[in-house]
Amino acid sequence: MKSLRYIFLFAIVLSLFSCNKFKGSQEIPAYLRIEPWTLTTNYEIEGAATQAITDAWVYINGSLHGCFEFKNHDDGLYTMIPLLEKGEKTVQLYPGVKMNGIASTRIQYPFYQPYKFKHTFVEGEIGTVAPSTKYYNIDTVTDLHFKLMEDFEEINNIKFFSIDTTYAPLTQISHRTDPNAWMDPLDTINHYRSGHIHVGDSIRRFWIASGELHNLPSAGNYVMMEVDYKCDKEMCIGMYIKSSQNGLQYKDLYYLKATDTWKKAYINFSPTVTDNYFADYFKVYFRSDFSGNETADFYFDNIKLIYLE
Repeated sequence: MKSLRYIFLFAIVLSLFSCNKFKGSQEIPAYLRIEPWTLTTNYEIEGAATQAITDAWVYINGSLHGCFEFKNHDDGLYTMIPLLEKGEKTVQLYPGVKMNGIASTRIQYPFYQPYKFKHTFVEGEIGTVAPSTKYYNIDTVTDLHFKLMEDFEEINNIKFFSIDTTYAPLTQISHRTDPNAWMDPLDTINHYRSGHIHVGDSIRRFWIASGELHNLPSAGNYVMMEVDYKCDKEMCIGMYIKSSQNGLQYKDLYYLKATDTWKKAYINFSPTVTDNYFADYFKVYFRSDFSGNETADFYFDNIKLIYLE
């Protein structure tokens, strides 16, 4: 009898759930299809327009609706968002990147401008937008600084140097003689050189560093490095820290995995700079070493150190 009672009660609960399941408004979402971002730059001031924007952070009338990643579909790369919105709204899209190349650390990139537009949402309809962005204008945002910028285009203008002669040197290569060099698709005439390091033979490692970097912000503001790279082996990115208290120290921070295609990374130096506000100067470095009889090639381009003060 007890089991029959439980079955009866369960049947009542199920019937109540079934009756109420579809009560209330049956809203049909409107859809917003967001195409991949485009980035434009003033090359002389901001360097090449390379980017690895993976996400769109969506705000509607000032309210955040989420961070949406671009995914491959049968008809292309985009993100499709269902939204319970009706009528005309103000939409703001903020470019999102993977900080330090890690999918779990997605951020709104602080140096790219948002894309703002008006859109009328209609139930069941798909609206499409192709957002564009650029760096905040340094003429109006005077606290935006490009502290370091190296594109390897100028002859003998390489600002990263080997630590000493026991390490493989950094050289300048041309896409006209080495197809592995990065070439700006928008300007193949003037922008076709890269930095290159070959490790092998008797030299099993490389370690290159920038010049001294002074007056970096120390109040927790973003200090980011952008770098385009292609490498046969994993390499480490870190910082030298020089202070009167601790002398010259170095700190390994992030590792970039091997890749046979050109990729872009956004590296966050903010915690290191903030934690060492007393430093006399910093240096950015790249390094890698391995044993055995293997050889490896490392390519670099469009290195930028950017911060807001």
